[in-house]
Amino acid sequence: MGIFKRNGVYYIDYRIQGRRFRKRIGANKQLAKDTLATIEGDKVRGYYRIKKAQRVRFSDFAKTYMDHIKAIRKISWLRDQVALKSMMPHFGQCYLDDINPRLIEDYQGKRVKHVQPSSVNREMIVLRFLLNLAIKWDMLHSNPFKNVRFLRVDNVQDRILTDEEVGKLLRACNGHVYPIVFTALHTGMRLGEILTLKWSQVDFEQEGITVVITKNNRTRKIPINAVLMAMLKDLKVKSTSDYVFVFERSNLPVTSIKTAFNKAVKRAGAPHFTMHSLRHTCASNWIKGGVDLVTVKELLGHQSITTTMRYAHSAPESKKRAVAVSERLVREDGGHYLDTLAKSLKPPVPQIIRKHKVAAVAQLVERRSRKA
Repeated sequence: MGIFKRNGVYYIDYRIQGRRFRKRIGANKQLAKDTLATIEGDKVRGYYRIKKAQRVRFSDFAKTYMDHIKAIRKISWLRDQVALKSMMPHFGQCYLDDINPRLIEDYQGKRVKHVQPSSVNREMIVLRFLLNLAIKWDMLHSNPFKNVRFLRVDNVQDRILTDEEVGKLLRACNGHVYPIVFTALHTGMRLGEILTLKWSQVDFEQEGITVVITKNNRTRKIPINAVLMAMLKDLKVKSTSDYVFVFERSNLPVTSIKTAFNKAVKRAGAPHFTMHSLRHTCASNWIKGGVDLVTVKELLGHQSITTTMRYAHSAPESKKRAVAVSERLVREDGGHYLDTLAKSLKPPVPQIIRKHKVAAVAQLVERRSRKA
């Protein structure tokens, strides 16, 4: 119980039946005191009654959770189902209000021995969402996950293919895989968006694709360039299905290309490369071609430009051009920079440094730095 001030505003802090509450009052300290006193009096008179949360087992609520996310058409419901299946042996028989930070961290420690930290973090996201939903439905008072940290993940960026590697990959793709890979390289679409693409979403007159089923449930439009347009028109002539990408023999929609794509990657000799890397390759080519990040963000369908920046891979040639700028400045300033550099070093560097090439100067500076 108490009153505290933050940024010129008074707040009151009180507890009711063990639960902590904070309330913003305003700039008037006396009003904060009166409000707190009123709450104290109401507590004594028994006016405050907090509804006791129902005791529900994790396994039972997990079923309710799955029914809910399917009803709201959460696209990743299948991933959530797999995550809950992994958590069931550890949390299944626990009541929701018995789950605490230590129990969650124990699960993280056991699970990380079998899967990557990133996979454990995705499961933790599902658990956090489930517990928040239980709070919303008055089945839990507070979320124990707020005191749990995600596991540290080494953020290794997806590798991007060079133009030569792209050519090898396309030549290695057979049958139904080729047009899918080709589309990914020219649109930056996710694999799920490509496989569910229907002809009704392709506008040949306006030369664009409307992506309806997206990761964040936001419709977006992607222009079609000339080469992709030619390929899609060729597929349309041969197609009798509502879906764009189908198997030639059965005419059924393609639902997975994992095996066929991995074989193509192996034949192309492009190691450490996944289907999602095509999205990174496409985005990097756009940025390398001068497309601004905002436009790339809209084309990729990201909610935040921070996410888009992870796709902004810098080509080695660009890095070389960047450091070459400094080299040119040194050569064009008449030696003034080198004189300043020589005076700043201890012990001083002889004047002969002016006759050295820039690369030799760098080596000399490095040696002096080591001695220092």
